[in-house]
Amino acid sequence: MRELPASVSVSEPREPAVSPLLGLMPHFLRTLKREPALAISLTYLLIAMAGIFYDVSFYRLFGIPVLSLAQLGDFLTAGIQQPMALVLVFSTFPLCWAFDRINERFRQRHRDDLARLEAAQPHENLYGRLRRRFLRWRVRQVWYTRVNYLVLIVLYGWMFVGYYADHRADEVKHGDAAEVRVWLNGEASAMPSSASDTWLYLGAISSYVFVYDRAGNRSAVVPVNAIARIAPTAAPPTTPGVVVAPIP
Repeated sequence: MRELPASVSVSEPREPAVSPLLGLMPHFLRTLKREPALAISLTYLLIAMAGIFYDVSFYRLFGIPVLSLAQLGDFLTAGIQQPMALVLVFSTFPLCWAFDRINERFRQRHRDDLARLEAAQPHENLYGRLRRRFLRWRVRQVWYTRVNYLVLIVLYGWMFVGYYADHRADEVKHGDAAEVRVWLNGEASAMPSSASDTWLYLGAISSYVFVYDRAGNRSAVVPVNAIARIAPTAAPPTTPGVVVAPIP
């Protein structure tokens, strides 16, 4: 009868697990060395994507189809207008690094399990054979882990932006936004809202301005070429005895 080989000793040197993230770094650094401007382009692309995600998530809460109204130039500048896009982009790198460290630890554990199963191969059952095949595929293939990194970045970005957009929309609906008056072409008085002639300013793109009527809980999409003037409302005086003149 064939003897069972000795189990793998913990004191034996182990082959380090392959890091899917660090394995890409030499190729990535060589590419950046050949094309230094690629780093700026990639960073700008990530910031622009974060800005687009934010615009879609934010304006959707006000019933504004910003994607169908925006132009190509609006997409390119969407991230620059939102500081949170920078926070999202630069917080993604530490997240990927932490995920890679966790993945590397699990990969090393799977390598140890595979070594023990390989040693006990003549005496393993069906479950052991299936697990050995899975672990062999797990420790040798890294492409699917890199795909998981990409999925993680997209999910993290969408959750981060979605949470921030919900938070910001809730603040706007409670009045935390600039109040403005809007005069349309050929109109002597400001565009009326439900309670007065003031609106909460949401934002703007190349061809449209978005305002919100808090009292009526409705949004308005106003074409830029139809607007004669937009003026903020006067803020209340902060010093006793000081009178703030209203903006005409």
